[in-house]
Amino acid sequence: IAYSKGYLGSTRAMTLAEDVVNSIFERGVNQGTIRVLNYVIAALIASIFLAIATGSGNIHVYILLFLSLGLLFSVNYFVGILYGPNPDDTDKKEENASPVKKKRSRSRSKKAE
Repeated sequence: IAYSKGYLGSTRAMTLAEDVVNSIFERGVNQGTIRVLNYVIAALIASIFLAIATGSGNIHVYILLFLSLGLLFSVNYFVGILYGPNPDDTDKKEENASPVKKKRSRSRSKKAE
């Protein structure tokens, strides 16, 4: 949960709308933007289920339902990959934490004269 300073110095939790507006001024995509995207896709899926429940669900509606579920899962999967833990970083931290430093072997190429 993100907090913002009020006018009198009091801290309060930021609302979803404030988080999205503040994300305009940041690089990349933050958690609030992803949350809003998930809400929008969930509303799309709910409206498709409503169309199926009212009896107007032909093959096109089922295909749209499948595509919107795929969009929801694929967006969250790729965001998880981008912002998840990086295994390369953990290896580097373990190497830097070891007290014994390894010597680097340098290979020098000889110039052909």
